[in-house]
Amino acid sequence: MSKGRKKIKEYQIGDLIRVAVPKIDRFSVDRSTLPCKIMEKTENNKYSFGSKFGIIEVYYSASELEPLGTETFPELEVIPLNKISIRKVARLQNAGLVSGGICNCKGECNSNKCRCKKAGGDCSSRCHCGRSCQNK
Repeated sequence: MSKGRKKIKEYQIGDLIRVAVPKIDRFSVDRSTLPCKIMEKTENNKYSFGSKFGIIEVYYSASELEPLGTETFPELEVIPLNKISIRKVARLQNAGLVSGGICNCKGECNSNKCRCKKAGGDCSSRCHCGRSCQNK
């Protein structure tokens, strides 16, 4: 009995896909895949795709992508044009699920300059590790 080769799917611009986030680029609590939208296809079948946080800097082959499994995904209607790493997208996506955002404040988060405090939420452990915070 011989093993058949798995047929690699070809994607079109606008297709909704998910991409696996390498373990080295995510924390243990982060999602292992990211929902994305195909933005560009190169001549050698490499794909550029975007998330709700921006366009991923690296091109991927079709074998590294999977269909998202849905025709619509409201978060991916408008893709920002800024370039971003997959590591940063994984962090932002997880922080957004937990607290609605991260602040990265350098101070103690005691004024409305703090993004979390301004939104009426508490800072999480993802906001600024190791720094003192008055908004926990």
